[in-house]
Amino acid sequence: MLKYVIILCLMTTLTQASERIPLIRNGKTDYTIYVESHTPMAFKAANILQQYIAQSTGVTLTIQSDRKSHKAIIFEQVTAETHSTPDSYSLTVKNNNLYIRGNGKGIVYAAYRFVREIIGGRKWFIGQENTWIPTYKTLWIDTDFYLDAKPDFAFRELYFPIELDQEYLDWYGLHHLEELWGEWGHTFNKILPAATYFKKHPEYYALYNGKRQPTQLCLSNEEVFEHTVAYFAEKIRENPSATYWSISPNDDIGHCTCELCSHLDDQEDGPQGSLIHFVNRVAVAFPDKKFTTLAYLQTADAPKTLHTADNVYVMLSTIDAFRGNDIGSEPSAKTFRRRLAEWKKKSKHVFVWDYVTQFTHYLAPFPVQGTFQKTLDYMKSAGVDGVFIQGSGSTYSDMAELNAFVLAHLVWHTKQSEEALTDEFVQGYYGKAAPFIRDYLRMRRQALPQRLSALSIYGNPIDNRKDFLSPEMMDRYSTVLEKAEAAVEGNSLYARRVRSVSRGLDYTFLLQSRFYGPRQHGIFTRQDDAWVVRPQVKRKVDVFVKDSNNLGVVELSEGGLSPNAYAAEWRGIFKTGMRINKAAEAEVSIKHPFDPSFPANGAHTLTDHVPGYLDFSYNWLMWYGTPMDVTITLTKPTRIDSIEVNFLQDARHWIFPPKEVRILVSKDGIHFEERMRREIEDFTEDFTCTNIPYKVVTEENIQAVRIYALPLTTLPSWRFHPTKKVMIACDEIWLE
Repeated sequence: MLKYVIILCLMTTLTQASERIPLIRNGKTDYTIYVESHTPMAFKAANILQQYIAQSTGVTLTIQSDRKSHKAIIFEQVTAETHSTPDSYSLTVKNNNLYIRGNGKGIVYAAYRFVREIIGGRKWFIGQENTWIPTYKTLWIDTDFYLDAKPDFAFRELYFPIELDQEYLDWYGLHHLEELWGEWGHTFNKILPAATYFKKHPEYYALYNGKRQPTQLCLSNEEVFEHTVAYFAEKIRENPSATYWSISPNDDIGHCTCELCSHLDDQEDGPQGSLIHFVNRVAVAFPDKKFTTLAYLQTADAPKTLHTADNVYVMLSTIDAFRGNDIGSEPSAKTFRRRLAEWKKKSKHVFVWDYVTQFTHYLAPFPVQGTFQKTLDYMKSAGVDGVFIQGSGSTYSDMAELNAFVLAHLVWHTKQSEEALTDEFVQGYYGKAAPFIRDYLRMRRQALPQRLSALSIYGNPIDNRKDFLSPEMMDRYSTVLEKAEAAVEGNSLYARRVRSVSRGLDYTFLLQSRFYGPRQHGIFTRQDDAWVVRPQVKRKVDVFVKDSNNLGVVELSEGGLSPNAYAAEWRGIFKTGMRINKAAEAEVSIKHPFDPSFPANGAHTLTDHVPGYLDFSYNWLMWYGTPMDVTITLTKPTRIDSIEVNFLQDARHWIFPPKEVRILVSKDGIHFEERMRREIEDFTEDFTCTNIPYKVVTEENIQAVRIYALPLTTLPSWRFHPTKKVMIACDEIWLE
């Protein structure tokens, strides 16, 4: 195992010594472990040290609560007066004894630091198979060894699969939400559940769009305040050890616009006014507790004059920023940077909720590596107290192991070299495949378009089919990863790790194949007189699903499909097969331009044989607040037996089927006759994502078809948004 000198300097004052003393010599020792502070945390730390020294050397040191030996490793639980920074710790050699001191859980973190620094152990990812402990006959320590560690951030949460492994969190001194938060995140609906209270007490909820709605709470209602205080009093009694308590709006818009709330909001330039006023009042009732609230969506801006109470912590989100650059320089993060500076003027404590994954496609390549150190260093310099860095949670995402490892070090000390951390991980985790994995990471980062900011946490690999995820680049990535697999052939552990990287390319290939359809790189190919599924597509589906299940993938996107459900979706695509559209070579005329944010295959998206399935982000054309008025003109009159058009219903993204659909036909390409008119009068609340087909049987020679679709004038009240307009989405106009 290599000694990674740069990494060993992590958050330390570390002096090289000319003399060393043996803690273990040739399987024997004069040392014991002495626990000076009789606390559960100190004994836990002592047991950790005992376990790993035994694993490394075969020698089990005795743990004593009464000191009987002159040579000892001494654990001391210290108070805030000694180590003022929570979770801080130190390791010091004095008179041939090793003193391990820690504030709170810092003493446990110190024990694992001993394993990393003195033994040289490494924990690459969750599980024992990803923990490496070297073996020694003699274990040395420098006579003047000194290490003092204080975290750069008071709160350090990395939301990756590592949250499932408590040892990983303790190994790197990370936090888990359930350890610190009595209530986390969006809590209004926990405090006053609408299902319980709305019917009898609509006045507890927001007056929004002219009526009381259970979107948010009415924060000027005195009974809401009294109920909130009683709610937290009870929760604190149940969980007195929790550090933080969240008072935050629901994950939606819809703030209260009643007279009293509006008065507060008008004074503070937005809904953050009534929110901070309310949170401050609750915080005053519990002066010894820490309350958090989200600066997010409508409450993202700091109030104009209000300051938060000293025991209120604001958590500001970076959700609107692209990820191509670090947050300190990314152009799209300009608003975030302004908000952070403003919140720091109004609040003593600010946390940041950051994002390092693509929520819509967890497994797709997402080349954010190289931005972590600068982002965290910027946040530290800007006065941020804590960070919640959201990856893919308990499921796997692109390079999750590497991302977690690098970030785990950087949230303790932001001045480290991200490149050195990356090199250490790649070398240790991938073995002989390391050079090829490094090449892969470098290639995809360099292949990003010049406009680096276009890397969205809600993006789609299809969006990048012309740059870093083009077919040409995909081939280059596959070649280098094939070399990586060959380099570790015969070693099942390393091979499995390399496969977890390659799986992201398989996923991207499959997703893009849906976009290409019958074209090159698509699902289908022409064989004799029939369209058939390309064999490699079926093979990739089978391999991808098998690998994903073996590697512990839970879902492919936030709230999305499991690998098995994904396989079922593909079986449906294969069963349906290729559907021929007689309009494929026709001229497509569009009266009102479609939304350029979703260009798909241009006008021919409507005639290219390729359905949109249920993902609005590709193979669909969108009209945002305007009608769809499309004419398809064939080269000559052609026998058409039926005309079918599909619209998407996806209320979560404000996509609704048209209020009115008309299908007209022309035998000469000039004069049109209406063949179908359908209207929808009742748009009841329904968040099901589905296709809405409209079909008419014609059985005649036709030269042109016109489809007219009129969107709703306004959004339904149950999906109201003050700035959104109704979208209609069409994927294909089938002439058969």
